[in-house]
Amino acid sequence: MGLIEIVLATLCLNSTCLLDEDLTYQDVSVNTRKMQFAQLAEELRQENLIITTLKNDRLSGILKDNGTLTGTGVAFDLLNILQKKFQFNYTIVLPKTNVWGSQKTGILNMLKEKRANLSAAFLPVLTQYSTDVSYSPSMDTGEWVVLMKRPQESATGSGLLAPFTLPVWLLILLSLVVVGPVIYFIIYLQSKLCPDDQNKVFPLPACIWFVYGALLKQGTTLNPMTDSSRLLFSTWWIFITILTAFYTANLTAFLTLSKFTLPITEPKDIGAKKYKWVTTQGNALEDTVTTDGSLTDIGNMLGKPYRYLDQSDRTILKQYVDRRDMMFIREKPIVEYVMYDDYKEKTRNQIEEPKRCTYVITRFSIVSFSRAFAYSKDFKYKMLFDSTIQHLVESGIIKYKLREELPDTEICPLNLGNKERQLRNQDLMMTYEIVGGGFIISAVIFVIELAVKRSHKPKQAKTSGKSNLLLNQKHTIHVNINNNYEKFGQPPHNAKFITPPPSYHTLFNPPNNENLKKKNINGREYWVYDSLGGGTKMIPMRTPSALLFQYTH
Repeated sequence: MGLIEIVLATLCLNSTCLLDEDLTYQDVSVNTRKMQFAQLAEELRQENLIITTLKNDRLSGILKDNGTLTGTGVAFDLLNILQKKFQFNYTIVLPKTNVWGSQKTGILNMLKEKRANLSAAFLPVLTQYSTDVSYSPSMDTGEWVVLMKRPQESATGSGLLAPFTLPVWLLILLSLVVVGPVIYFIIYLQSKLCPDDQNKVFPLPACIWFVYGALLKQGTTLNPMTDSSRLLFSTWWIFITILTAFYTANLTAFLTLSKFTLPITEPKDIGAKKYKWVTTQGNALEDTVTTDGSLTDIGNMLGKPYRYLDQSDRTILKQYVDRRDMMFIREKPIVEYVMYDDYKEKTRNQIEEPKRCTYVITRFSIVSFSRAFAYSKDFKYKMLFDSTIQHLVESGIIKYKLREELPDTEICPLNLGNKERQLRNQDLMMTYEIVGGGFIISAVIFVIELAVKRSHKPKQAKTSGKSNLLLNQKHTIHVNINNNYEKFGQPPHNAKFITPPPSYHTLFNPPNNENLKKKNINGREYWVYDSLGGGTKMIPMRTPSALLFQYTH
């Protein structure tokens, strides 16, 4: 026996291989199944099924023509495929209330009481209804997203506060308050522990002002002498340098790029920030937000809705989203169609391009459910319909039908292109507020200083009145260094001319000083001599330099 035969024999002896009797049984079961399908298909041709549905925009809907109800939407496109294949008839019956299962007059009750055979609608597969109805294979996963009015500015803010988040700003303010006293305490402690070191203890206000001045890139007159104080100063300077570098880079990006963020980043933000939201009546959210009058986990996360509306999506968009600035939670394909129709309408009305995308959809989903057709319990032809629906799902036909009329590109994306833009006056609003606030604070402090000065002036006048009289009787001398006059008494002064000192060349002219030499430097004549400290000094010989030098020395 060759190697190939041994391998094949080993595989056939494995438990996964089918024996002859298993193959025979499978053939029998497949043949039996085909016979059952053929028999059910033959019986279905004689049937007139009762179909119910939900009014759910493009997914499923009803048109009434001369008293006859005609189904519309993707769900009825699939139902018509089934009808064309199995040649059955159907009659549409609407529920009293356009809801799935939240009320007793909805679709669930009709299927439960077998007043309808199946529902042609994209219904969420909810486990709490599994005992009353049966579901077809999952046709897709429905995502419920938020459609909201596009904010005027990004949620991260604009202007000077945009680069950093609130915790970062709070930590920066905390560091400004704490670092100054910490530097003072460490320098003071070091001077006490090491009294032999030449450590100069800077006062607390000077340390605080150094911390503030470093933030504004100012210099300092403080000259630390010890290594510990120098490390403290340099550490703060390095920290401020890195901080300002990050701030400058982020501020440039925020002011010049059009990256946009929404005020909500996850579902729980809706309830936490107490945003009002609406949805349509009969929506899956109505069955999941509340149960027996109490909020579920999803309901606690989102908060109670403002209202379940039995209105068209276009009406909800105009009345509640546009005018009242509410959030609209709906299935993703439907809100995409609503936005696309709104964009096309504004294009036809020749509205400017930047003003056409007035709405935006969140990138995250609120909830997700598998969606399927629902049958009455023990529906006779469930096996036939399930097989065909499964083929439609696997072939991608349902996915194609859901987005058949939508463009391939994203409709009104969150970021309308990361391109450079010019700064707006609104971007500099924080700058104006800071400047205005600074002027107001300085004016208030100035008024306080004037009030304090005036409150102390009368006391000084009373206490110093007698002393002023005595001073007026005394002979006082005021010397003005800018001229050669002495002033006596109070104004008007009696001035006396004082002879100026002799010029330097009469004092240093040889042979009076042997160390003095006359030199010409850069076209000017100077007396050059050696001072007592060992340095060399130059005395100008000509006016006006000689005159200025003479009266300043």
